[in-house]
Amino acid sequence: MMDMRRKIISILTLLWGYGMAAMAQMHSYNTNFEYSMRNFVDTIPIEIENDQIFVWVEMNGERHRFNIDTGSSQGAVYQGAHLGSWSELGSVVSRDAAGHRDTVHVIQLPTFRLGQLEVSKYVASVFPRQRARLKYDAILGFDLFNKGLCCKIDARQGYMVITDRRDFFDMEPGYGIRYKLKWFVPYLLVSPFKRHVDEVLFDTGSRQLYTMNKQSFDAHAYKSKNVDSQIEGRAEGAFAIGNLGAEQTDEVVFMKLDRLKWDEFSFNNVRAITTQGASRIGARILDYGTVTINGFRRKITFQPYDGADSVEVNNAHPHIAYVPRNGMPTIGLIVEGCVEYRAGLRQGDTILAIDGQPISSFNDFLDYPFVEGRTYKMLVRDKEGRNKSVVYCVSPTPSSLDKDNDNPNE
Repeated sequence: MMDMRRKIISILTLLWGYGMAAMAQMHSYNTNFEYSMRNFVDTIPIEIENDQIFVWVEMNGERHRFNIDTGSSQGAVYQGAHLGSWSELGSVVSRDAAGHRDTVHVIQLPTFRLGQLEVSKYVASVFPRQRARLKYDAILGFDLFNKGLCCKIDARQGYMVITDRRDFFDMEPGYGIRYKLKWFVPYLLVSPFKRHVDEVLFDTGSRQLYTMNKQSFDAHAYKSKNVDSQIEGRAEGAFAIGNLGAEQTDEVVFMKLDRLKWDEFSFNNVRAITTQGASRIGARILDYGTVTINGFRRKITFQPYDGADSVEVNNAHPHIAYVPRNGMPTIGLIVEGCVEYRAGLRQGDTILAIDGQPISSFNDFLDYPFVEGRTYKMLVRDKEGRNKSVVYCVSPTPSSLDKDNDNPNE
């Protein structure tokens, strides 16, 4: 049985990491929290699940699972989280990655232990719970590094080294790029096309290796015909979800990049799509090497696992995305020819029921216990308000575009 974590839910659970970047414009940003140690080095086990980084922390004698999200400037928790008694700090106006603005509460977490390091007075914003069951309790943002830490993340070995010694990783090999802080999160330059550079957010909360801002893409395409040769398709749709809602429908461009350059390292044959949010390098970079973040020197270094100067990616495009519209699951993006499209689903369709069971919210849909190999009958309302039935089988490989599970909805 699959509960849609790796197949259908992989396709449906949409860029939660994109939402974490909402913290990048918190008006009350500060790094007044405190570390318990100085001149230390510690190695901490990490868990990688659905291309997200998780650590266990101890708080009030209990263990909690936290997500490491470099695209979030500060911490985040969700309403109803059981983290003990936190302190209310007031409210701020926050803008999420999809452009939505709202007022959110800010709290101070109880002291917690990350490995041997105690962190006290850590600040986080409180957002509406995105789904009934979450596999983590809170977000740790990039303020951990802005406070004065260096970190090496090795997903293959399953550990993270943290230290406050600014020169600890200086002698290690790799391809380093200096970043600048914008809204307190790291932006650096990569090259998606020859003689072109793109400013990207280094965002471990985003699962994709690379996504490109649509306006940035248009600017590159205007300057060079070489860009057109790397377009595989276009569609109208939306796939990114912030903490406060989904992005608006716009043109989405599907690309197959000949190479994506990180300093002198090349990721070859990279499929990427455009989004209305910032361009991003996401956590999937950890499939190919370790990443070191130096918060003192403002530098991020990629060290390939095999020591080569390039790697073949050959990933697949996403083929369908579901987004919340008025609280309901809606087809945000669908590629013509995929299994769901052939079954009758179209962009803008809203899911009302599955096998006769009413779906009353987006969370209901995400938590529906889909099983591979079973056929489901969905009651759907199209953009014109007409109801229709759609029947299709959930298979281990529902379409050729999903063969690597490479999908912004994981």
